[in-house]
Amino acid sequence: MSGQRLAGRRAVITGGANGLGAATAELFAAEGAQVVLADLDRAADAGRALVERIEAAGGTAYFVPVDVRDVDGTIAMVDRAAELMGGVDAVVASAGVGAPPTATGSVRQLVDMDAGSYDLVMDVNVKGVFVTCQRAAQLMIAGGYGGTLVTLASMASKRPTAGVYSISKAACWMLTRCLAHELGRYGIRANAIGPGYVDTELFRSMVVAGAGDDLDEQEVWVEARRSQVALGRLGTPLDIAQCALFLTSDESSYFSGSILHPDGGYTSTFGGG
Repeated sequence: MSGQRLAGRRAVITGGANGLGAATAELFAAEGAQVVLADLDRAADAGRALVERIEAAGGTAYFVPVDVRDVDGTIAMVDRAAELMGGVDAVVASAGVGAPPTATGSVRQLVDMDAGSYDLVMDVNVKGVFVTCQRAAQLMIAGGYGGTLVTLASMASKRPTAGVYSISKAACWMLTRCLAHELGRYGIRANAIGPGYVDTELFRSMVVAGAGDDLDEQEVWVEARRSQVALGRLGTPLDIAQCALFLTSDESSYFSGSILHPDGGYTSTFGGG
């Protein structure tokens, strides 16, 4: 284990089996936190493999299956996490989708989108975050020990260029601000992370949604985005995990209702800061 910045913390990380969630879980465990990786049943093998790696390194981790679109199931997941860890005082709500399946048109063009695809994105990216944070906050309030909530918004929350994804991430950001306003009196902080382009499975799904199946077109699409980043590279899951670590640690004890953009400078230039 590398440090103790989160010693004694008990963290629920949704979307914890892959991508940003997995990087966050591994880093949190290395910094002394117990972690529950909450993810879909189909991610169970990846989740349990990550649990084994964390435990082999001396950490404590659990995998709990959940589909955050299921309200009752999400509440039960948070309760199970509290049972396993003896409470919950940290959440990183990183479960999300970028591009729902759609038969016609672009996921970026609302006029072509069917209501079912719209609902899927909103259910995962907004309602799932709400239910996860709400139940965790209820337990924190009942326990009287405060805590931290970190949500995964996006630079897309400030740019109307990604259709329902932009809508969902703007809603996630406002949800975080409302939570911060309501929960501060209980010693609970809520902050958002608004990543830029990060090379994950979700990003790759958005590449396909934007450029189709042609590999050359996909590379052109990716290169166009990379050229917009002041630092000249895509982000890594670790870049985002380190931001989540800061927002969960005592180093950010006077941060609440804020959004941080680990994005290589993109939002400063193109997204209104």
